[in-house]
Amino acid sequence: MATDLFVYPFINFPPEGHSFLGKESRCKTLFDRALHHFGVFYHLHTPEKHPVIFRNPQDYRMAMTIIATCAFDCPGIRIITFELMSNHVHFVVCGSEDEVMAFFELFKKRLKRYFGSLRKAVDLSGFIGKTVGIPTLEALRNQIGYTNRNNYVINPAYTPFSYPYGAGNCYFPAYQIRPDYYYKEMTFREKRKMLHTHRLDYPGEMEIVNQHISPISFCMIHFGESVFRDARHYFFKISREIESYKEIAEALYESVYYTDDELNAVIYKICNDRFDGQQATLLPHSDKIMLAKKLHFEYNADNGKIARLLKLQIDFVDSLFPLKKKQ
Repeated sequence: MATDLFVYPFINFPPEGHSFLGKESRCKTLFDRALHHFGVFYHLHTPEKHPVIFRNPQDYRMAMTIIATCAFDCPGIRIITFELMSNHVHFVVCGSEDEVMAFFELFKKRLKRYFGSLRKAVDLSGFIGKTVGIPTLEALRNQIGYTNRNNYVINPAYTPFSYPYGAGNCYFPAYQIRPDYYYKEMTFREKRKMLHTHRLDYPGEMEIVNQHISPISFCMIHFGESVFRDARHYFFKISREIESYKEIAEALYESVYYTDDELNAVIYKICNDRFDGQQATLLPHSDKIMLAKKLHFEYNADNGKIARLLKLQIDFVDSLFPLKKKQ
């Protein structure tokens, strides 16, 4: 695959472990080797309050391809995973901070060029990249999980394995994603139309999927998978590490979102710790109010979810949190 040609020449993957300690030791060895080679891992992100940037599938597909060309044109960085949201982006990358920011500025420049070619008025003045360092193996796992589940917790139409505009669907896929064709099979005109750039001499083995360059061709997917002990460990991280993602969102100045199932797990834990395992819906009204405030202030739950999960009247919840009242 193109991935092997581009991102792995420095890593000598140790043999698979079988015990818990063996698997964990392998993950730590890989993390240390990558850290030694590249220096630092970063979470690169932009403000989530930015106006909408990507409005249709064409915009998303073009952004996917722009990321690919920027990755090849910035060889000092490596992308572990990323996700495109309608108005902001998340990347987990490694490299020096200067190289990471140079990559982002090139991505932004090419986005401007693309929207300019379509004569679309898209304001990218507030589209500013910021980095948060990732110092440990466990932090890297949490950041990968946070990124790969970002759209899933907001859009119920997707799972972390099905959202197409990012690298998350390449992690532990249920089946091998086959390319529609390879870059080398495209004509000169087709390449120019897809890339929107003068440079066309990119690796011929790049895989094209759904009219964009696949993350398989420019992301360290195999390495990203390998920092988890196995697929089960990864699934646990993207579905159960609720408190870790709350901390990450706070560090990124973002609003964290949870599904009903995840909030139910939070409620279950609180009821076990404070109310001897009593069901939340059977608690006294004063205790339900305490739970509602905790869900609102600490877990960013909207009024509808709070009313639904605690069996409270929506009008009463709206009176508690009027700013979250659904218009």
